Amino acid sequence: MSTRQMWNDRYTKKDLVWSAGPNELFATEIRNLKPGKAVDVACGEGRNAIWLAEQEWNVMAIDFSDVAIAKGRRIAAKRDVNVNWITEDVSTWKLPKYEFDLVAVLYLHTTIRERELWLKNVIDSVKPSGTFIYIAHDSDNIENGVGGPQDPALLPTMAEITNALKGFDVEIAEVIERPVSRDPGHGKELEGIALDSFVRALRT
Repeated sequence: MSTRQMWNDRYTKKDLVWSAGPNELFATEIRNLKPGKAVDVACGEGRNAIWLAEQEWNVMAIDFSDVAIAKGRRIAAKRDVNVNWITEDVSTWKLPKYEFDLVAVLYLHTTIRERELWLKNVIDSVKPSGTFIYIAHDSDNIENGVGGPQDPALLPTMAEITNALKGFDVEIAEVIERPVSRDPGHGKELEGIALDSFVRALRT
């Protein structure tokens, strides 16, 4: 089964895999940003993209799962917000350069080769003075946290992300402890603390 089909199956089996509301850390970090043009990369069912649109951002949301995108469209319509939904793989589909005031990448875990492609792609899409936010399971999560991918190749180090941010002022690069009980999508049996990499950077 391909990775795309795996995610389509996962999104098909539940009304919502993730919560209807945004990631708490993400929402906290961008509340004081002036709304502009944003892209939510690997948006899933669109919880962060829809929330951004409700905060008056002009939002593009991208995911390679057509099932997730279809669910995002329905949720956005019910909440009466506009999002530009794109069904594409950012490892192969090129984003416009220097286009977005905010580029958000939350929990996108891929092979190293795919990551080399999409990471450059999304970073290049941040406009001057734009903000890049990355949140994902940290590489230490396998040994010291709970949940998330168990293949080390899918979990970049913090240094890999920050080293790719040439021409940026890295404002925050730290590991965040996240109680999984407050984060749906993992199943009722999972309890404990997950370790997430969090990077916030400004293109100078």
